[in-house]
This record gives sequence, C-alpha cells and structure tokens, in this order.
Amino acid sequence: VIRHPHAQSRLTMMAPSSPSRCGFRTPYYFLIQCAILLATFYTSQAFSANTAATTPGNKLKPTNSKNPQRVVIIGAGVGGLATAARVSSQLPNVEIIVLEKNDRNKLGGRCGSFDVKVDGVGNFRHERGPSLLLLKDEYELVFADCSDETTGDENAAKAYGLEMKQCIPAYQVIFEDGDTISLGFPRSKCSQGYSLEEIKQIQILEQESIAKFNSLEINGFQKWQEYLDTCAAFLDAGLPNFIEERLDLASLPAFLIEALREGGKRWPLQPHSSMLYSLFTSPKLLALASFQDLYVGLEPYANSRQFGGGVLRKSAPAVFGLLAALELHPSNDRAGVFAPIGGFRQVAESMHQLCLDRNVKFQFETSVTGCTDKGVHFITKNKKEGHTEKGFIAADLIICNADVPFATETITRPEISHEETLKDKESLYRETYDWNDKLDYSSGVIAFHWSTSQSVDALNTHNVFMSANTTCDAESSWAVLRGDATSVAQSSMKDRPFNFYVHRAGKTDASASPEGCDSIMVLVPCSTLARNKDMASMPREEAIEAYKQQFSADVVDDTRDAVLQRLSVLTGLENLKDAILHEVVDTPGTYADFYNVGAGVPFGLVTIFLHCKALFTHDFYGL
Repeated sequence: VIRHPHAQSRLTMMAPSSPSRCGFRTPYYFLIQCAILLATFYTSQAFSANTAATTPGNKLKPTNSKNPQRVVIIGAGVGGLATAARVSSQLPNVEIIVLEKNDRNKLGGRCGSFDVKVDGVGNFRHERGPSLLLLKDEYELVFADCSDETTGDENAAKAYGLEMKQCIPAYQVIFEDGDTISLGFPRSKCSQGYSLEEIKQIQILEQESIAKFNSLEINGFQKWQEYLDTCAAFLDAGLPNFIEERLDLASLPAFLIEALREGGKRWPLQPHSSMLYSLFTSPKLLALASFQDLYVGLEPYANSRQFGGGVLRKSAPAVFGLLAALELHPSNDRAGVFAPIGGFRQVAESMHQLCLDRNVKFQFETSVTGCTDKGVHFITKNKKEGHTEKGFIAADLIICNADVPFATETITRPEISHEETLKDKESLYRETYDWNDKLDYSSGVIAFHWSTSQSVDALNTHNVFMSANTTCDAESSWAVLRGDATSVAQSSMKDRPFNFYVHRAGKTDASASPEGCDSIMVLVPCSTLARNKDMASMPREEAIEAYKQQFSADVVDDTRDAVLQRLSVLTGLENLKDAILHEVVDTPGTYADFYNVGAGVPFGLVTIFLHCKALFTHDFYGL
C-alpha cells in the first residue's frame, strides 16, 4: 500500500474472480486460457514499465533536495525492513521512520523466533512464522545493494550475520502407513557446508529414495524427474516474466514446449491434479508432487462444481508446480530449501542492523490507527505507566507493509483519508481489528511448539505427513481448503484424513535446543476465523479476545491427539507426548493478535492465477 499526498493514490490488491459453470476440457476453454496467459504476460510487462521507478535497481529522486522528504513505513516485518533499506540507500537524505506495533522482541513480524527457557535444561528456540527459506539470493541481494560491502552478494549478507545453509534432503515425507521417502537432493553437494561423511550419508539416503520411487510405481523415479523438469521450465519462465515482471524471452520456448507436450497434458492452466493424473498412478506419488500447493492456500484437486475445475478460485493450476521445482529440482540455479543459522530472527536482526547503518529510525510498540493525506496517526503503549499516548507524524510518503485485507478496513479506510473534512477526529486514534471478508484466504493454522527432553532423530529438518492410502483419502485430506469448515469440525481429527508439517530446527542448526533435546514445530491446517461485522467497531483487544474463543481447548486437544497418533508411526516417537517439557500453542486468533492478519491466516490470501496484479488492480482514493 503506497500513498502520496501530491498524487492520486493507488492501492494494488489481489481480487478474486467470480466463478461460473463451464466445462474445462473444451477447445473453447483452452482458447480462453491461452488468451488469459498472453494477456497476463503482456500486461505484466506494461505494468512493470509503469512502476519501474520503484523496483530495485532504479533510482528514486527526491522532489526537493533542500527539504528532505519524510517516508513512514508501517510494519517492521521483512518486507518493511527491506523496503526501508532500499529507499534509504537510494535516497540517503530522506528521513525514514518505521512504525511497528509489537515490541522489539517481535522484530521481523511473521519472520521471527521466540525462546522458551526450561529450568534445569536450557534454552529452546522456536519459529513462529516460516521455517524454511527459498530464493536465498533475493535476501543476499538486499545486503549487496544497500550496504557498503563490495565482496559479493553472499559475503555482504554474511557481514551482517546472515548465513543460510541448504537443507539436504529438503524434505522427508511420511505417509499414514509409515512409508517414508526423502526429496530434494541437489547434484552439487560439496559446496553446501557438509562434511565428507555427511555427504556419504546423503548419497545413501538418495539411493534409498530412488528405490522407494520405483517401488511405488513402475519407473517412478524417471516420472518424478520428468515432472520436476516440466516444473523447472514453468519456474524459469514464471519467475522473471510473471513474478518479477521483467521480460525474459529466452525462457519462453522451453515453457511452451513443456506446456504443449503429449498433446497438452502438461498445460499449465489446467488443475494441478489433471496434469498429475497423466503422469502418475500411485496416490502417494500424486501427493508428493502436490503438497507445496498448501503454501499458497490452494488444493491440487479439480473442483467439479466450479468453472475450469476451480483454477480461478481455490484449486491450484498446474503451473504452480513451479513451487516443487523451486524447492526440489536437483540442478536448477534458483532451487533449494535453506535454513538461516540462528533461526529466522537472524534474518530480521541482520536487516535491522542494515537499516540502522542507513540511519533508518524505528518506533516499537507503536500501533498505527489511521493514515490521512497529512500523515500517520498512532498510539504508543507505555507499559511502565499502563496507558497509551496519541501521536502524529507528518509524511510525504507512506508505505504500508501491514496485511492488505486488514489495512484497507482499518488504518487506510477511505472515510478517514481526508483529515480536514473528518468530523470524528477521535476515530483517527481508535485501534480496531477487522478485515475484508470478500477475498479468498488460505487455510488457518493450529501450531504446536514443543520443547522435548529427547532428540527426535526420526525426523528430518522439514517433514510432511500426508494421507494418501487411497486417492479418495488424498483428496479428502484437503477438505479444509474447500471452506466446508462445519462438516470438518463435526468429526474428530483422528477419524479423517489430514496433512500436516513438522519442523525440527536442530537437525540443521544445533543452536536451536540443548544437547540431546529438540525444538519441534507442528503446523496443522484448520479453518480461518469467521468474521463478525459487529466486532469491527469494538476496541481491538476486546475483538481479538472474542475471536480467540472460536478455537476452543477441545479443538486444540483433539488436534494434538491426532498429530501424536500420526507421529507414532515413526520409530522412537511412539510415546513422544511423555517427552514434551513445554508447549506453546498458536491458533488463528493468536496470529491475528500478533500480526493483524486478516481472518487470522498466517499464509495470507490464496495465490490464485487471477490475483496477478497485472490483471486485476483496484484503485482507492484518498488513502
């Protein structure tokens, strides 16, 4: 969200498209998809040209060098930190102030860690947001572009304490029957910081993985490699042309060749499952090839009740297989799953220091309550004296890094944008919690953070537990993403298929837990918060407490029991409950409280194809 008082305001939002009923295997629909694909490509280039002044590598120019501008950035998440670093490096005379509602310990927003101290045992570090890092070169580029280091991108990041280690293998996948398989083995392992003995063990694990693929399906590993190669072509074209919005014609021939292979069986805009069914017959291989869709809030299976199988709403198009290539392809230059040494808080701490070196100012425990054409209104919490203080900062430019669905209904709502005509001045200092419920959201999450008295050696760094005994089970395991929260909530988790993720930080970074212990995070998809419009005008603390009640202790207990039951298929985890020294539980209510995310969803809006900002933008004036 960017607002400038001297120009017409513009807010780029992701907007859902209304579905209609139509078959998706007809030539007519195929032509429509071709038109959409071409329109997205060309409009993305046009949009990119119009916004070139704000992209990395282009120079911003102050309007008045004698009177430096003031830029206010709302939110000290990694997006706000990176923005502050880039603006300050290009406009060194501009005053930049970052306002963050949380205290200093929650720097980085969702990209952060927290500590649990267990008496007599030691300190356990847990991740509250992401637990794996992709595209590490993008992080390194921030430091190379914005610091005085001249020794290369990687060394610039390391100079600020940010070191990222590749996780090999990237994942372990565990099925309900105890079957396991490891994924993500880069061709070059010698440069990843592993010893010769560790490389030897990785090679053994890789051979076991190949044998497992072939046991699940005839020529299973060959089919898997072909699938990853197709996804790599989607990645090489999609990343520059559609995500980074820069023209890369050289990547398009390979993209089109893969898209049209075998009579269009790998066409990128069909439902992901349609492409997978043409490649695999094993339900387990189908599951392996599609679990990344959860990261963007989509299910891989076609929804027969929606136009195009649901690819315009909450079913992933096949092109999103690029996520598999991004994480798992053995030779793609951009591929790999990484872990920041010291936890994800280190990412934020390194960026914070970079900003301080660029003279960026920070105000923590400062909640922005309104943005107007004059500047930013906020309240600061004084914990010592137990009250809040009102404040105002005049600004030439406001960059809002807060969650968009939350921000548009609260701090940037149009009715408060023109301060001079506003009758209720006190509304500028009223802190509330609300969100735009007309948008499509990814799933909520119930998270368990366990500090254990034993080392959980059966787990890798990143583990995905999947239900795929049958194709029916595999499809049913994604029910929470179809929005049928009522039917899902009526049965116990133990009685239905579900997928979940487990992170074991100490496997890659021993500093995460005391020796012989482990820090474990479990993420279980769940329903989102249900919006109550009557709470929109309530004081924020009252609204948050009311929303937290939507996830009762019974729901949390049932989820925990189901997870422990599924974990017990691994050797040594039969009685994991007895080894849990300390537990922290997060629900959508927690995420809403900490990060002001709409619907309490840590993954944000679903990333559907038509959410591409080049195709659908909404203009709001007076922000």
